[in-house]
Amino acid sequence: MTSEEKNIAYFSKSFGWNLCCKQATYLLLKKEEKPLSLKEEYALKFHMSFCKLCKAFKKQSEMMNEAINKNLQQMILMPQVEKDNLKALINSNLDNI
Repeated sequence: MTSEEKNIAYFSKSFGWNLCCKQATYLLLKKEEKPLSLKEEYALKFHMSFCKLCKAFKKQSEMMNEAINKNLQQMILMPQVEKDNLKALINSNLDNI
């Protein structure tokens, strides 16, 4: 059984209306990949209604995703010469390690 299958088995058997923070963060990250089931969505909303830590995690995760997407867009639009220079700089620093 792969680690993903173990996670699915763990979280699917223990979902109720009262999630622990580990389950809630798992669902928040899963929600970024694909839609949640109705049961998962309502269990997450219930947990998020009172958990300050998971609300903070969600906000931080959204900020990181936004920053990553912004940087990816800048990298895509970067001229090829700058990309080559950046690769050379990275490779030269790797050689020094």
